[in-house]
Amino acid sequence: MTSEKIFIVEDEAIVVESLNDHLESLGYTISGQASSGEQALLKISKNESDLVLMDIMLKGEMDGVETAKQVSCLYGIPVVFLTAYSDSETLKRAKLVEPFGYLIKPYKVRELHTTLEITLYKHRMEKRIKINERRLGTILRSIGDGVITADKDGIITSMNPVAEFLTGWTESESKQNKLIDVIKLESNVNTSFLHDLFNQTLNGGRVSCVLNKDLIMLSKKGNKTFVDLSADPIQNEDNHSSGVVFTIRDISSQKKAETDLFEARHLLQNSLTPREKEILQLMVAGSTTKEIAFDLNISNRTVEAHRQHMMTKLNATDMTMLVRLAITHKLVPI
Repeated sequence: MTSEKIFIVEDEAIVVESLNDHLESLGYTISGQASSGEQALLKISKNESDLVLMDIMLKGEMDGVETAKQVSCLYGIPVVFLTAYSDSETLKRAKLVEPFGYLIKPYKVRELHTTLEITLYKHRMEKRIKINERRLGTILRSIGDGVITADKDGIITSMNPVAEFLTGWTESESKQNKLIDVIKLESNVNTSFLHDLFNQTLNGGRVSCVLNKDLIMLSKKGNKTFVDLSADPIQNEDNHSSGVVFTIRDISSQKKAETDLFEARHLLQNSLTPREKEILQLMVAGSTTKEIAFDLNISNRTVEAHRQHMMTKLNATDMTMLVRLAITHKLVPI
């Protein structure tokens, strides 16, 4: 049996009594009842309820429609209207508050039960969807990459804060704009690149950008950022693509590290003399001091002196570390 709690807002005592009997026979719990809108709002705030049965034509300053608005806004509880009036004007007013259901007096018990069960189910599903949307929103806001979604026509539907920073567009500004107008790439990339990437993703699976040239994004203010770009199709329940999600990763730090490493290697290489490089190359190849001296026609003492100089220049504590530095930083051909 169900145990959902129903709150009744009805100003006709005989209807309230009938509803009480029917609801209890169906296994519901009556969480409370009120005969006016003002009284209902006060009592609902103190009584945990899963659903409100609301008569539209209530006496007092607040009718059922206005009360339902407040209930939905303040407590997020689903409302089912109950009324003897089925004229178009009454229905029009009721629809404005987007009720979950609508019952015309006199109702049948089966109709009452069906309407309540459908309403409770729909409300549970809506809550679940909202929770998932909030969870997804939190993930998108906290993720370190820029994320932009677009529909199948290439119109932007959302973007997270990282994408806002990288593009220079706010989410509200970007919506209803074309993807190609927001994601701007430096001119060394083919102008049709983004368009082709979008269409390729829309027609198939995940696409990652692999370019011979560095991919540089230009923000709305003209700021440049090295990025990696990938795209995935957004699929509907029929597994058909309904849009594309672009992931933009800022790799500026990686690019700077690569540049710093290149410059450091260049400095290390330039710090060695041609003779030291010859000796180091033979050391990397596994030659002994005696073998190096023979191959280069120099003395063992000269080899050891050069080796000591290299250890000092490269801040190596021993020969093993010296060889490891030579291999890691590609100081000599291997």
